[in-house]
Amino acid sequence: MNNHPSSQPILCIDLKKNRIRIHKHTLHMLGDPEYIQLLVNPDTHMIAVRKSVRQDYLAHHVRACYSDIRNSYELYSRELLQTLKQTNAELSNNRSYRIYGAINKKEGLASFSMQECILVDESVRIGEIV
Repeated sequence: MNNHPSSQPILCIDLKKNRIRIHKHTLHMLGDPEYIQLLVNPDTHMIAVRKSVRQDYLAHHVRACYSDIRNSYELYSRELLQTLKQTNAELSNNRSYRIYGAINKKEGLASFSMQECILVDESVRIGEIV
């Protein structure tokens, strides 16, 4: 996979804060949905972000939680992050990882492989992180 941020969706996993960060660019690539759904397949080590609708009880409301001045949408869940950690034995607690994914515009889906996590260098300032 090409690691060019402008052409790929980006997802960050922060195991220290039990947070998943979906970058604004990823949401733009999905058509700036009002609702999203997270899909996890532990067998294939994949996580996906899919456009959804208000009627979907599994959907997360995005529009109210992020704006043009914020860089991302964040979800917090210790249980989900621990499940994701089990899909990649190399992930360490108290670390953050970036995953570049692929977009499927027809399906309104961004998919990410948990096997392609890249450790975020903590020595880089927050403003410099893509």
